[in-house]
Amino acid sequence: MDTKQMLINTDTIFCGNFIDSRIYFQHYFNKVPCITRVDDVDITKVLAYIRTTYADAVEGIFQYSRYSRKKRRTEFDTTIILLRDNCIIELEACYCEVFHTHHDYNMASALIKEVSRFKRREKKQPFEINLVIKTEKSMELKSMEIKKTRLDLKLYYEDDFIEIDKVIESRLGRKKDNGIVLLHGLPGTGKTTYLRYLIGRLRKTVLFLSPTMANNLLNTDFMELLIRNPDSILVIEDAENIIMDRRVSQDSSVSNLLNISDGLLADFLNVQIICTFNHPLSMIDNALMRKGRLIAKYEFGKLNALKAQRLSNHLGFKTVIKQPMTVAEIAHQNETQYHPPRTEVIGFRRHELIN
Repeated sequence: MDTKQMLINTDTIFCGNFIDSRIYFQHYFNKVPCITRVDDVDITKVLAYIRTTYADAVEGIFQYSRYSRKKRRTEFDTTIILLRDNCIIELEACYCEVFHTHHDYNMASALIKEVSRFKRREKKQPFEINLVIKTEKSMELKSMEIKKTRLDLKLYYEDDFIEIDKVIESRLGRKKDNGIVLLHGLPGTGKTTYLRYLIGRLRKTVLFLSPTMANNLLNTDFMELLIRNPDSILVIEDAENIIMDRRVSQDSSVSNLLNISDGLLADFLNVQIICTFNHPLSMIDNALMRKGRLIAKYEFGKLNALKAQRLSNHLGFKTVIKQPMTVAEIAHQNETQYHPPRTEVIGFRRHELIN
């Protein structure tokens, strides 16, 4: 029996759903690997190149694949290529890693230089955002299409917002820039609608970070993700817990946000940040609104009665409006609002005693 095969322990080489290349290298070659890596490559083209150019050296190809119903084809998430002479190649997401011994630096460097020619397409698909997801190994981006939005700002928002929109679009269109945009106001006042419209006009990579991942802002994996996607825009919706005044909330991640937007990290990351939230600005950390750091801030509110009437007429309603309304209230006038039943409590509430 091949002694190399005897070293493989199937209980340890698998991480999650697939092979861990580091452990596989150590088991197969009985050595700790060195790693040489290149980012932002088209891994499909890299795989085709290796299959052709290094065909005689390939001893095995292992893939984790999944079928795409939308594209009607099978696509690979991870490919591990076993080459002779103490070498393993891993292709995943948009990177290529070569695992090798310290004797083979020249070979690994030459290979990485060859495949670096197959650069990943940089142009963003129209109306697309990239959801930041955490995998077992790192943080990656998952492209998501968003609904195309055509919006007459003069119709959907108050007149003072027009100039704010010009400032936001102008700054977010700059290269190698940073700073923060704060958009807040009542639910249903058009923050998300405007955000969708704005993204459709930008020519940068847009990253969407859910509030639950706020604690990862200075995580090493997240920093590597930002480094791989410089000059991008980071969108955080419902960002209350992230930007709350540090004197009020212990869960605030303001310090992390400041380091990315205006600290030493900002000098090479060049990331611009958009935060949307419902709370008033009085509850937000003042450090976010410092001159030079803040790109723009705007409070979305109810449209005045005249504006609300114009929008209502535009949407085809015959309603006579005499008071301010939100965009959502105007757009859904025919829907019945549901009020959950309330249970009235009479008397005192009983408090449980804890021994």
